Amino acid sequence: MNSRHPLTARARGTDRRSAVEEKRQGASITVARRRRVVFAAVRGEIDTATCDQVRRDLLACLADAPEGLVVDLAGVTFLGSLGIAVLVEVREHAERAGVAFAVVADRAAVVRPMYVTEVDGLLGLCSSVEEAVEAVRGGARHGFSWWSS
Repeated sequence: MNSRHPLTARARGTDRRSAVEEKRQGASITVARRRRVVFAAVRGEIDTATCDQVRRDLLACLADAPEGLVVDLAGVTFLGSLGIAVLVEVREHAERAGVAFAVVADRAAVVRPMYVTEVDGLLGLCSSVEEAVEAVRGGARHGFSWWSS
């Protein structure tokens, strides 16, 4: 992670937001808020053992009606088909709530399944947090989902 990453800024106390880390069997999620965008950094594996809790945690990120939700999968080592289904479901909930949505991933083990199943465009796949923030803020500012067809 670089020093501009919103979750590392928390340690320096440079921005107002709350952060909570919840450990799960095989996965953990760190949630941080920066202005009106929520960042959810997922670590570990998203598979049958963890998908229900990951779904609950990501849907909870939408509870306060943020401007955007960025799901950072940089720490994910495995993304199974149920994990992809969870991301699609959360994206659908975000769209219905008027919340811009983007996913950050750069590991082949995570990106490849999204390309193979052709959900990369649907999920607003970005290669960096900065790119995702720009996409989310741009979509929220214009009142539409930037990934919509």
